[in-house]
Amino acid sequence: MQSSDAGAAQQVAAPRQEELSASARGWHTIQMAVLGFIGICGVLRTTGSSPAPRAVEWLAAALAVAALGVACLAVFTVGRVAYPVTAATGDAGATRLTIVALILAVIAGLSGWWPSAAATTATAITGTTGQAWCGQLVNGPSGAISVRTANGVIAVPTQAIAQVRPVAACP
Repeated sequence: MQSSDAGAAQQVAAPRQEELSASARGWHTIQMAVLGFIGICGVLRTTGSSPAPRAVEWLAAALAVAALGVACLAVFTVGRVAYPVTAATGDAGATRLTIVALILAVIAGLSGWWPSAAATTATAITGTTGQAWCGQLVNGPSGAISVRTANGVIAVPTQAIAQVRPVAACP
């Protein structure tokens, strides 16, 4: 009677294995999509200069490499269940690894949104007659742009302005 019990257990296990494999194939597809999305978004991008501190750049690089490693491990683990070569058991850890990889990649990507320091501290205004003013913008009358210069606050009518541009410092 034991052989019939073993046969019945195998008949119950086979559909469960097929369900598990189908679920793993779905997760495998999601994992590949997440990795593709991360690549497209440029987590591992290179730029000429970044406003982030050097330590943040190194941390972001380390997190991006860690995310890639964890994601590869997760894809391999889920792939073993999704496309079994031998009878495989479900591995819930693979789902957790996928989530960890995503979190690491997101944190690494956040360094790309590091705020840049404001380089402009003054505004240069050129009038239609060629006269120029430079200084900090201040509140003034409507219909004019007011700037605090070394000679005091000057309100320049908007009709008399040829150019307004931000500058690092006044000459």
